[in-house]
Amino acid sequence: MKYSNFKPSYYEAFTNLFNHVTVYTSTLFATWYFKDSYVSFLTIPMLGLMSMRSFIIFHDCGHNSYFPDKKLNYLLGSILGLFVFTPYCWSYSHSNHHLTSGDKENKLDHPQNETVTITLKQYKRFSPLRKCLFTVLRYPLFYFLVSPLIKFMIIYRCEVLLEKINNYTYKQSLYLILFDTLINNLGICVLLFNLYNNDILPHFLSGLSVSYSLSFMLFHNQHTFNTPYVVTHKEWNKKQSGLDGSSFIRVPWYLKYFTLGIEYHHIHHMNASVPGYKIHKFHEELSKTNDLDDINCLTMEKCYRNLWLVLYDECNNKYITLDECNNK
Repeated sequence: MKYSNFKPSYYEAFTNLFNHVTVYTSTLFATWYFKDSYVSFLTIPMLGLMSMRSFIIFHDCGHNSYFPDKKLNYLLGSILGLFVFTPYCWSYSHSNHHLTSGDKENKLDHPQNETVTITLKQYKRFSPLRKCLFTVLRYPLFYFLVSPLIKFMIIYRCEVLLEKINNYTYKQSLYLILFDTLINNLGICVLLFNLYNNDILPHFLSGLSVSYSLSFMLFHNQHTFNTPYVVTHKEWNKKQSGLDGSSFIRVPWYLKYFTLGIEYHHIHHMNASVPGYKIHKFHEELSKTNDLDDINCLTMEKCYRNLWLVLYDECNNKYITLDECNNK
């Protein structure tokens, strides 16, 4: 199979972007036009779905996989970052996720799973108070509705900048990370001001909340399932981190436009240079080989059940729920 057939394309990127901008601006206009109507109960969820799609394009830009040109990816990623409240320097941290997913001994001191960071042994050493607090914070209703707001609205304002100042391993300069952070925060202030003046600030923030919750649930299911791929640094390799450590989520056809191929996460972690608008074709082509015979396919029902997986059982190499933990 020729990987060159699945590289970013100017024509497909601009076509995809034009389509996205048209639908997004139409949704934003409808949100404003129907701001005082019950129709807003439809426009707000739609705005949330389109915001999630904006984040996925932003994410592709961070991998330099949306456009063939790095500068165009940086420009578009920085602009989209304003609308999803995420500075472009987030992508510098995200690249470490790709280098460490499933590697429990990685040298970057990055969690091998970013949504399940506590092992069963660690949990059992918790004090009763800490166990109670953990139970509340990891209850799906809180973790997938409230935690995303804290992450995007507060932590992402300066997370990468603070990590760089504290000498975390980023090859990018402090000045670039500072620039990304300032541009994003200042741009968000301008955006919020304009949304407020047009009386749709609550509508927009509600749409973002929908986007963040859906994105968190997707991200959790991309790497949290059984049997997991958790290995030593010596055993870890990029291809298996994708095929064994990342899922293929069977998203309903009516949601595929909004997920823009991120459901093929096994492909994305195997080769992050494939843009979302080509990843389905890549998956179909790879299906002709034996590489996808044992991938982890998740239905919507399985994705829902996986939301309760909160601990990693090292002895049995599986993710478990708190109920399973308490029954041990």
